[in-house]
Amino acid sequence: MALTMLSVVLLVSFPMGVRAEIAQVPGTESSAGGVTDAWLVTRGLIGHGMIGDQSGADLMTPASGVEVSETRQTVDQTGEVLMQVKLWNEMVGDDTVHIEIATLSSTQFEVSFWLFPNHRRGCTMYQWTLYDHRRALQSAFWRNDAPALRLAGAADLPHDLYPDAVPWMAFLRVLDAPRENGEGMLYQQITPYSYVGQDVYAKGTEQITVPAGQFSALKVIAQVDIATVMPNWPHFVMHVVQPVVPKNTLYFQTMPPYRLLKQKGATFVGGPEVTTELIRFYIAGAPPTIVPVPIIPPALVPGAPVAAATLGGSPIPVKRTGHL
Repeated sequence: MALTMLSVVLLVSFPMGVRAEIAQVPGTESSAGGVTDAWLVTRGLIGHGMIGDQSGADLMTPASGVEVSETRQTVDQTGEVLMQVKLWNEMVGDDTVHIEIATLSSTQFEVSFWLFPNHRRGCTMYQWTLYDHRRALQSAFWRNDAPALRLAGAADLPHDLYPDAVPWMAFLRVLDAPRENGEGMLYQQITPYSYVGQDVYAKGTEQITVPAGQFSALKVIAQVDIATVMPNWPHFVMHVVQPVVPKNTLYFQTMPPYRLLKQKGATFVGGPEVTTELIRFYIAGAPPTIVPVPIIPPALVPGAPVAAATLGGSPIPVKRTGHL
């Protein structure tokens, strides 16, 4: 699930549901040229494939061999399931395309992608489309081209800019390193004239359990920097307000590929507190993997004669991983 905007910022300063829906031709800030655009069209991520009558969540499948994660997001207060998301990365030249398919109900789903340059921070391109009964209802497109995005009278935009909606992995990307005490700033454009910054920092490691299993997790905190929202406010006011700004807490696996394991917090203005958890992960196109049950040494079988101990017999249960 993509984090749209933290509620406190919009409650203070912006109306609900604001999206920066700006399409520009590639410029100096965009590494996505004609080849990448053509790949995105062929892949069905931009162009007619996103809004055709035959669009469907089942038609967008990951490339064979890539790792796919599935998450579930629930409302903390009621336990109601808000969405289930299938997400994965694909490589295109020097860029990473992060793709998410979010199922909202039996008839509604969202398809989103973010194009991330591998050699610098920020996002190059983003598109989101909401469908109902396989028919496109809403769509937003954004391309990072700072000179073209800047409007007369507006402040200069950061070069390492992100759109108003970001996937959870973006918070890991902005850290100077995926380790304890890592820190960074995530900048999101929320209107044609403005952006908001979020302070992101890693705060230790924990052992956590989610439906996908038990993991060592890097705890990452994200909080809106109120100074980027109201730069003209007196400093003493911001000093009072900043501590009460809501935070999002994320847990990433401490080892590559640094999977998102869990998230807690609000994801959009006026929305409830939610929890996102990793349900499972698997390799697309791979057959189910069966880990064999270890052979019990005869010495441990009731009534069997005593024999020498068998080396290497560990109590690993049978585990199956799904496939597409």
